[in-house]
Amino acid sequence: MLRNLPGSIPLGSLFGIPIRLHVTFLAVLALQLLGSLAYGGQWVLLWFLLLGPVLLLTVLVHELGHCAAARAVGGSAEGVLLWPLGGLAFLGHNAGPKADMWVAVAGPLTHVPMVGAWLLLLLPAYHASTGSWHIRLDMPYPDSHHLWHAVCVGAIIINISLFAFNLLVPAYPLDGGRLLVGGLLTAGVAPRRAAAVTIGLAVPLGLGVLAYGIVVFQAVTIMVAGFILYATFQLFQALRADALDRHPLFAASYGHGAAGGGGGGAAAAAGGVGSHEPYFKFDSSHAGGAGGRTPGLATNV
Repeated sequence: MLRNLPGSIPLGSLFGIPIRLHVTFLAVLALQLLGSLAYGGQWVLLWFLLLGPVLLLTVLVHELGHCAAARAVGGSAEGVLLWPLGGLAFLGHNAGPKADMWVAVAGPLTHVPMVGAWLLLLLPAYHASTGSWHIRLDMPYPDSHHLWHAVCVGAIIINISLFAFNLLVPAYPLDGGRLLVGGLLTAGVAPRRAAAVTIGLAVPLGLGVLAYGIVVFQAVTIMVAGFILYATFQLFQALRADALDRHPLFAASYGHGAAGGGGGGAAAAAGGVGSHEPYFKFDSSHAGGAGGRTPGLATNV
């Protein structure tokens, strides 16, 4: 269960949904800040604000969007975990693939009002910093006079990036991958074929993200790629074992209970109602067993 997850710190709850922070988030943040030391103390402060409280708030709102959508379709939201790759929303519903598409898209849609809010905050900050009301999303040097201006610009870029990455990259377990599967199942494509298509797209996209991360030497990007490839391997195991009915990405199409969505650039997780494992986790030890199967949970980055 989420509250017993090793290495996680309770942050309270919102709307009855427990929120926890994994300690690895703090470790990765510290490493990222160390990398910015060469640019000077002002940049360290800026990146601390952007990759700390701003990113956590952004991902939390994203995950709460998934939670609200899961509840709206008659499902449950058991908790949210904030971790280095974004967030994991532990969800469950059995309303079918169309409903799962709504749960998946609800997270990224939260970035639209968040961008609007940050633009409203940027307007007076930009005018105070530059004397102009014609906003441009150029990152200023974050000295004391321009720091809030820089924070607002960085927050807008983070939100736009997470919105685009989660929706426009159709790689499981990203929200775009979940929308792809939901669309295929809704169109009448058989689950096995939908799984094969998903794997066929996710593997090259995951490898592409990995190559990009290596070229730019960006640890978080490499971690995201590894997460995509790991989740895809879990899906491949379910397909090979003829056990898609127990994989949260396809459980709803078999009437067992569906995975929800998550993820803020990050990863999000979901699962069948009553489950307590991330939706990307497929328990292969029970693959092929007769009767009484229960769905695992699902995830997206």
